[in-house]
Amino acid sequence: MKRETGILVASSLGLLVGLGVYGFKLFLNKKDTDYKAYYGDYHRHFDDGSYDDHHGVELYAMQ
Repeated sequence: MKRETGILVASSLGLLVGLGVYGFKLFLNKKDTDYKAYYGDYHRHFDDGSYDDHHGVELYAMQ
């Protein structure tokens, strides 16, 4: 009975450690995703162009 108990305890601890590492990885990826969603296109490289009506000072200086 001792051997079976040891195997069950070891497998339970291994499962808990594996789920903990997986959860930590998901947590870090979520924080990275939130950061990229806010700052990903900060310079509007991939914007749809809907901001063309609001030109900046530089455009008015060139006219």
